[in-house]
Amino acid sequence: MNSRWYRFATYSFILLLLLFLLPVAELEAATPEGFAEPTFRQLWERSDRAVASGQANRSWIWGAAAGQRRYERFDPAPGAARLVQYFDKARMEINDPAADRRSAWFVTCGLLVVELITGRVQVGPNSFITRSPATIPLAGDPINNPDAPTYAMLAELAAIDGARRAPVALGQLVSATLGPAGVARDTALARPETVITSYDEVTGRNVPRVFQRFMEQQGALADPLFTFGRPITEAYWAEVRIAGRSLPVLFQAFERRLLTYNPANPEPWKVEMGNVGQHYYQWRYGHELRYAQPPSAQPFTLRETRMTLPTYELGPALRATAPGDPIFPYERLDRTLVGPSVLRSYRVLQVENRFLTLTFLPELGGRLLQAVDRSSGRAIFYQNPVVKPSPFGQRGWWLGLGGLEWAAPTEEHGYLENLPWDLTISQDAAAVTVTMRSVERQRGFVVTGRVTLYADEARFTTRLEVYNPTSSAQPAQIWMNGMLSPAGDNRVGPGLRFIAPTEQMVIHATNDRALPGPRSLIAWPQHDGRNLGDPTSWSGYLGTFTPTPVPFLAAYDIVADSGAAVIHGTGVVGGKIFAFGPDLEPGLYTDDQSAYVEVWSGAQATFWDDPPLATGATRVIETSWIPLWGLGLPQQATLEGAVGLLQRDDSGLTVTIASPRIVPATQIVIRAGDREIFRSASLSLRPDQPLSVELPPGVVGPLRIEADGLRLVLP
Repeated sequence: MNSRWYRFATYSFILLLLLFLLPVAELEAATPEGFAEPTFRQLWERSDRAVASGQANRSWIWGAAAGQRRYERFDPAPGAARLVQYFDKARMEINDPAADRRSAWFVTCGLLVVELITGRVQVGPNSFITRSPATIPLAGDPINNPDAPTYAMLAELAAIDGARRAPVALGQLVSATLGPAGVARDTALARPETVITSYDEVTGRNVPRVFQRFMEQQGALADPLFTFGRPITEAYWAEVRIAGRSLPVLFQAFERRLLTYNPANPEPWKVEMGNVGQHYYQWRYGHELRYAQPPSAQPFTLRETRMTLPTYELGPALRATAPGDPIFPYERLDRTLVGPSVLRSYRVLQVENRFLTLTFLPELGGRLLQAVDRSSGRAIFYQNPVVKPSPFGQRGWWLGLGGLEWAAPTEEHGYLENLPWDLTISQDAAAVTVTMRSVERQRGFVVTGRVTLYADEARFTTRLEVYNPTSSAQPAQIWMNGMLSPAGDNRVGPGLRFIAPTEQMVIHATNDRALPGPRSLIAWPQHDGRNLGDPTSWSGYLGTFTPTPVPFLAAYDIVADSGAAVIHGTGVVGGKIFAFGPDLEPGLYTDDQSAYVEVWSGAQATFWDDPPLATGATRVIETSWIPLWGLGLPQQATLEGAVGLLQRDDSGLTVTIASPRIVPATQIVIRAGDREIFRSASLSLRPDQPLSVELPPGVVGPLRIEADGLRLVLP
């Protein structure tokens, strides 16, 4: 290889010196959170902290934030898994935690580009799992980028295992192009900065000046072989879309990185590392890379704003009721007189911490309209884009607006979801509580719903209280109903799964003719050869109650790998799930094709139970909600966290632990029976970084998962 490969640029030494001279406070502020291992943090700081603090005017080596952490299968490592962490541009990994931590190669940078091109996932020094090469655009927009080359297109061009060497081309300009039609030439693209200035004798690849100079500039920060590896393709021009605009971009693949040169970019951003870490994570796991959330200046942000929603005019259609009507004094609805939808503005309160954003809509049932997990950007609840009466509920009509609704004083959705509630806020350094209150008109109950968001936690608690101030006992049902879109897209896809830790369910209602009628017990989740946790196995709608109290319920989309769990607390006796069948017309409750499922928590076992509430008495139920993602399929959920399992293509199991709070310096221990099969390094559990552990093939349950405050047994 040309000796210039190892040349250290003078200004890089100056940059490094400035890095060490920065004030400590400024350096700390520039370092993101969420590093899996101190040496990962040190490596990032040596390379990218100066960029984050604004002291270095260059592009990123790793990226601005620490991404997801995993223990990936690597057979020689302790527990047959090595600790890795993903960044925008690459992956850091530790193959042998007992090796010399002072070595420049204690942390290595994976050969991700090689794996993306060949489709061979390395699980040992000479062991691989074969899958299809990545069809991800290697530069530009991730979608709607039809002319951009993919990694798979490089398979016939890459110099891997000593093949496909190119002749020396020193002094020549790069005019080769690569696109869907293959390799071609465009002499108009042959620019002076693309002159070939070095040749790698090992792989037989030519490197143009613009990339050679960039690598030399990074040489003061790390060995180029560590950072980039050797070049494995020639440099090619490609037509790629960037923010929807088609531009010519020069690229070249190296073993560990991909370099791009965009002449339209300002200096010093003309040459950048490709987002190989993002691309690899998407290819290997099917989901986008997510990052540790930075701390907020304040633990909470509260803001009141307005939301405009198309709203059907109900006034002319409401009909007063008389004594003797079961719903008196609430109104019936003449659906033929409902007016057209008009835009209406509603008061909205938003409460946010580092991990969650909660949106309240007090004018329509005092509901928690939405909860967004800021780490994934996914909404937990269904959110109807229109306020429209449906033909459901005890009144014969109901506003299925979505979110979390307070259902009282009777079964189904109660009578209060369309009415304005009073809202108050209380706050201290540890928590914000939003309280909604309404006086129920039929039985005279005071109904209070409370939602509490905690500082630096990805969970919120809900509390529903019903107080009877009247002089006589009155029957009272109270429920909390979460209307969910587990994939966060306001749809219910084929990947939806219900998780209920029970062996039986009680039918509430169904039009699936293969199932028995109301009040019948059925096996759960497997019933007559069907997995009823999978609604695609249903032939109609289904609502079922848990026959005994359960600690949690969850709805999860295994395709989107996201969902939510509700943890049952004080006073919760009943649990229910519900979803529509394939034949329901969404126009009954909305104006688009949006859809939802329901997860209920109640003070009663079923809708058929209507226990009296004594005069002066209060009935209370409490739950906690946590967003879930990256779990494969949740198995258990508690206040301390959730655990999921995924069966991999290599027949091994992946265990993922999600914590709703930051747990510093803990170890994850996994046992199969009484035998310890895995022990992690000391690391933090975080809501924004679920920790996955890939167990080797052949491990069978039951599995015991142990960490600080977490003790779970999985089948």
